[in-house]
Amino acid sequence: MKPSHLAPLVALACVLLSCGGHQREGTSAAAVCLADEIGALELSPSIPSCSSRKVECELRCRLGEAGACLGIAYWAEKSSSPGELQGLYRRACLRGAANACTNYAATVWTGKTTEAQVDCARRTFEKACAVKEQFACGMVGRVMLESGGSPDYTAGRSYLQTSCDRIGGFSCRVLARHLESGNLGAYDPKVIPVLLKRACDGGDVYSCGNHPTAAETFN
Repeated sequence: MKPSHLAPLVALACVLLSCGGHQREGTSAAAVCLADEIGALELSPSIPSCSSRKVECELRCRLGEAGACLGIAYWAEKSSSPGELQGLYRRACLRGAANACTNYAATVWTGKTTEAQVDCARRTFEKACAVKEQFACGMVGRVMLESGGSPDYTAGRSYLQTSCDRIGGFSCRVLARHLESGNLGAYDPKVIPVLLKRACDGGDVYSCGNHPTAAETFN
């Protein structure tokens, strides 16, 4: 192959491998909360299938396409370590995919070890919720009610009710579950199927169908 034919391949390799001495994305993730780095977010980017087009997806991701970054993360879910997957979701979030921010924050919260990490997860969920990413909104409520030794049940109930009324989806299912727990005060049991239907109508497919309890949908 002639040298002139090598140039496009070298350029592509540099895009994929970050030539030029630049720090690769994710190397400072532990030191800086992602919520403080997030720019404009897109609620539903076009997500390509990357199972047989990984190089193409990687190139498109490096060029700033949020959906391609998220497609790589989805493709890697079955084969990557938790740390690697977290890094992929972080990168997709920084590219602007709101649901990637939700997934990243969920990996932080479920593996939480410090108050700072819990706070970072909540603030990241809040950034995604601000563009009406329904699962992020529900996760803010979960962090409020399921983290720490003395949750503010009144504030948690108010947040989830407002989010359910405004956006629907997952917030409604989380509210139903915590109402059933008895921690949020008195409620009419007839409201549970109403909340689950509102969750289903808002895109939370796990709420759909005839469920005797909201708790069952979390199993």
